[in-house]
Amino acid sequence: MINFLKIALTLIMPLTVSDSLVSSINTIPDNSVKFYAGSFQNAKTKASTEGKLFFVEFYADWCTPCKWMDKTTFKDDKVVTILNDNYVPLKMDIESIEGSDLKKQYEVRMLPTILIFNSQGRMVDRVEKTLSSGTMVSLLSLHNNPNNRVTNSVIPNSSPISAPTGATGPGLEHLYSQYRMAEKFKTNYKLQVGNYMDYVKAFEQVKELKEQFIEPIVVMNDYVENKTHYRVLLGEFKTIEEAESFRKILDKDFKIDSIVY
Repeated sequence: MINFLKIALTLIMPLTVSDSLVSSINTIPDNSVKFYAGSFQNAKTKASTEGKLFFVEFYADWCTPCKWMDKTTFKDDKVVTILNDNYVPLKMDIESIEGSDLKKQYEVRMLPTILIFNSQGRMVDRVEKTLSSGTMVSLLSLHNNPNNRVTNSVIPNSSPISAPTGATGPGLEHLYSQYRMAEKFKTNYKLQVGNYMDYVKAFEQVKELKEQFIEPIVVMNDYVENKTHYRVLLGEFKTIEEAESFRKILDKDFKIDSIVY
């Protein structure tokens, strides 16, 4: 009788565990990052359409730091909120067929590797290390600014224009968006108060400036010699004279060096 009970329990238990696992897969906890279930390109397109940033983490099942981030960083409430609300997040397994191809395309040499693209599909950051929840929040907050989130919509009263056969590179809508952005900055002058290659330092200056000034503060990302530079910009002035006047105030009263941008 005892042996029969052991056999019966052995047969029943796996079924119970399996049902539980299926239930947990179908139910996404509220405090979890809603990683996109689809291809890299589809996730990128979704971000462009919705005017969100595109976040990609390259990982592997055998990557211990990746597992640590899954249990800690990606469970942090602030990380979950900012990713779900402002990004289209995607986890890419380098052992998969698509992941292997992307690993070569983006030269992923270590895990975890995180890539961040703006809503226009341009890479704005690359991080090749394990991130704590605090550092992750700083990174995500830094890039979550209006300049990186432009909805890729059709221009009103315009007809679709096809690119020449065999042409490569950004589409016309991408170029139109860049043009509109450039036009906006022609009539709005700012003061560059910082230029960093470390996003954490840029974010720290942003926090300090917000405690002193009510003027708008943004971070612009530029690529110089394949390296990302983070420009901290303060204020929004209609004329270059207004910007120059405020620059002198920053220099005299706050000992902050700046240039008109």
